[in-house]
Amino acid sequence: TFELGLVEKMNPPKEKKVVVICGGSNGTHTLIADLGSRDDFEVRLITRRPEAWSGKVHCTEQRALADFIPIPPTPTWWIEYSGQADKVYDWDHAEEALNGAHIAVMVCPVSAHEGILSCILANLPNHPILVGTLYGQGGFDWLARKLLKGNERASFVTIFAFKHYPFLTKAFEYGKKVTLYGRYPDLRVAVSPNKPRNIQAVTYYLSAIFRKKVSVISDFLVATLGGTNQVLHPSINGNIFKGFKLGETVYDEQKMFYAAVNQESSAVMYDMFFTEIPTIVWAMDSALKRNGSLRHQLSYDWLSAILGRLPTFAQPRSLMKHGISFIMRNHHRLKRVKAPMIPGETKTGKKGLVPSVKSRFWLDDIPHGLCVVFGIAELLGLEVPTTLALIRQNQEFMGKEYVTDLPDSKGSFLCGKDAHETSAPQAYGIHSLEEFLEFLEWDRDSEPPSIDFFKREETSRSKL
Repeated sequence: TFELGLVEKMNPPKEKKVVVICGGSNGTHTLIADLGSRDDFEVRLITRRPEAWSGKVHCTEQRALADFIPIPPTPTWWIEYSGQADKVYDWDHAEEALNGAHIAVMVCPVSAHEGILSCILANLPNHPILVGTLYGQGGFDWLARKLLKGNERASFVTIFAFKHYPFLTKAFEYGKKVTLYGRYPDLRVAVSPNKPRNIQAVTYYLSAIFRKKVSVISDFLVATLGGTNQVLHPSINGNIFKGFKLGETVYDEQKMFYAAVNQESSAVMYDMFFTEIPTIVWAMDSALKRNGSLRHQLSYDWLSAILGRLPTFAQPRSLMKHGISFIMRNHHRLKRVKAPMIPGETKTGKKGLVPSVKSRFWLDDIPHGLCVVFGIAELLGLEVPTTLALIRQNQEFMGKEYVTDLPDSKGSFLCGKDAHETSAPQAYGIHSLEEFLEFLEWDRDSEPPSIDFFKREETSRSKL
């Protein structure tokens, strides 16, 4: 019924849906194996390594009776399928890949958003197209607005971004094999412009791609303040690699990731999930005069609204951290995930394993995750000590300085030598709440109408 309703509203073309997958990440393997096996899609891929994608991608997927919390005794089983991209391009041929496409999906780390989105927007076709990312952490709309400014084809573009990444997946042979451990149960997406027909177009194509209902959130700020990867990964890394010193420490064996969650890391997650992020969300809701609409779109709001506002002595922190650690350690999908580690050595030549600080677990979740959350908190005048401590701990692992030990003359800690690399509002030149509230308003109606593009093209030809 849902699909039929969208078809009636959209009245889509009868030919195949043309989807362009941008990037060669783990999720790319999953999408190509799935969409490439279906007759209703034409799948195009843009990647730096087109030669690696000449054959089929084989996916082994773990299924469960319930996507929500697949922990014992919920049964699981495995299925297999294969698919292949219809056309594969390198980035020098992005214009050809995007021409005639309905939707371009960025499947890449958040830290790669700017490079990939820049290339897409520089090669836009002369027809409407949906362009977005499978994970909208870090102010994706702010980046899109910056890159679309002055683009004469800007009005052809509908931007979208998911609140949660749809897959837990890992490629084991590049361009060939991938294991999908699970799918996110509740897919929600932000859309710009937030108009009925644009929303219908985005939800129609994304629901077809993922074969489940995709709901719409009010704006991209909901995705930016979502408490998933940017809370989970730094909290776990901070505990697993506690005491790590770059050039001084190596580990003898590979560490597990979610299976290593204990009460210490769970306590950090609790503080983030149920105290600090909800406090930011409530303050933003008030500043934007949303009357609760912002906070009610966060998945943990119903619980944080109760727990986070109780006096400290009345909060069931001990009980909750036991529950968080149990779920993480016993989750069918998560317990097999390994910690991000690579070979390394100390300054004295001792060899072993070290944290892979150039992985998305750091490059995405610190400068484009926690630093964004912290930057918004500073603009609101809020103290978020757990967030600040996590940034300081993880930036030391990375050899970076996003926040400083002492505040600057504006009272900000987000003024380290690497702070400009973040996606925080301050990196966009925003230093007050008033500026931030104005910054959040993206007036897509000010873009020249699409029909004017063809008028300009005709005028240019007539002058030749």
